[in-house]
Amino acid sequence: MGPSASDHGASSPNGWNARLYWLWISYNTIAFVIVLTVGFVLALVGGNVLHLTLASSHVVVALVIATLGAALFGGVLGSLQWRVVRERVPVPRKDWVTANVGPALLAWLLVIMPAVIDAQNTHENASTAYLLAASQSLALGPLLGLSQSVVLRKVTRRWKWWIGANLASWLIVDAAVYLLAELLGGSGTLTAKGSIAEVYLTLIATTPLTGRALLWVLAPSVLIPPGKPSTP
Repeated sequence: MGPSASDHGASSPNGWNARLYWLWISYNTIAFVIVLTVGFVLALVGGNVLHLTLASSHVVVALVIATLGAALFGGVLGSLQWRVVRERVPVPRKDWVTANVGPALLAWLLVIMPAVIDAQNTHENASTAYLLAASQSLALGPLLGLSQSVVLRKVTRRWKWWIGANLASWLIVDAAVYLLAELLGGSGTLTAKGSIAEVYLTLIATTPLTGRALLWVLAPSVLIPPGKPSTP
């Protein structure tokens, strides 16, 4: 489904569209809740398996778990985000989902699974380790923005701004959470003592910022007509 005429007519020159904005926030919120919750179970199961198996098999099992986690991230978050993106530009769902899987795989391999395995092996709280690692890895907005910008490059002249928008949104939210944690006596997620609710809220808090940026990046006035080359 491509961009509709009604969407273009209802949008301001700077790309604003209230319906798409709230859809972006809603879909991303749903995705983060699903990804964190299901991924939590997946990471704990993987951590228990890795804790019980021989060291020689750790790499294989960790790779399988990380691949499943990345597929979950890319499939859920990518598919729901695409439902908003497709209303502005004719981006194939497969391309957008794939752009989410790559960064997610790196996050699972380099951040999440090592944290869970270490917690299991040192008899620490694996659930806390997962949530903190997941929040840190999902907060790699610049990496996700870079991957998605490759897809957006074909459809908008502002594709480079999507990278900066992701970076800025995550930095703003992280800074706000850190300051709030300091005001509350260092009890926030960035101090490794945050509650589960704080982890969810930290991720969800980025969605209003990225949503506004996406609408600006995909403003009808800067979209590239089909068949024309994109601006380098």
